[in-house]
Amino acid sequence: MALFTDSGIVGLDDLTQFESGLVQVSSTHGIDINTKIKLALDEIGAKVLLFLLRAGRSDHQWSSRAKLGLTNVVVTPALYKWICSDALAKTFAEAYNVQLNTRFQGKWTEYQKQADAASEIVFASGIGVVFDPLARPAMPTLQTSQGTLRAQSVFVQTAWTGILGQESAPSPINGVNLTGFTGLEVTMSEPHADNPQKAIGWSVYASNSQQGLTRQNLDPIPFGSSWTVPATGLISGLTSLGGQLPSYFVPANRRWLRG
Repeated sequence: MALFTDSGIVGLDDLTQFESGLVQVSSTHGIDINTKIKLALDEIGAKVLLFLLRAGRSDHQWSSRAKLGLTNVVVTPALYKWICSDALAKTFAEAYNVQLNTRFQGKWTEYQKQADAASEIVFASGIGVVFDPLARPAMPTLQTSQGTLRAQSVFVQTAWTGILGQESAPSPINGVNLTGFTGLEVTMSEPHADNPQKAIGWSVYASNSQQGLTRQNLDPIPFGSSWTVPATGLISGLTSLGGQLPSYFVPANRRWLRG
């Protein structure tokens, strides 16, 4: 699972899973979907942070919560659904205000109900938190050179690795078309100073298509090192863990329930 502060935790592709006609609606009525997503993240983030600040010792990291903010909050499925539904509700609210179309009003109302239901589940089940957050890395850098690889397409993403084997959410995918007799080197885009404090290295996932990327390294790749596609080509390794699971959940306490 991604962290709340990771980049790209929700994008247009995520919303179109729920609403296939979203692109047409947004383009026809001049609605900026990214703005709606940011508004949803800002509002939900403020509510989640307030919840954690009011949780007291129910949050095992309560003494440093003001400093940590949302950097170690995990985007659980319920929280993901809340963000998506809220962004969609905001989109159709604007579409309705532009057109006064009752169909848009219906969608606005429905997605707002879904957002409210998801938020209740999030707070009732507790906010998922990790002790050692690993931020999602940026898109990896690919550099070609002379080599022995045959002509092929290669798609790559990376993830930070922690001491217990946990991994960050995978980076965005980068890809390249090799023309033959080529070598391919992969490096992390972050400077060494930007490496997560709790990371001990990184992993690389690759495939000849944008689906089914698998891990190519057995042990974490050290900071500052690159990874080169071997002459034997890519292997079929493990799939990405998809991010970190919560170390614990912060439940609602009576003070929160009383408002």
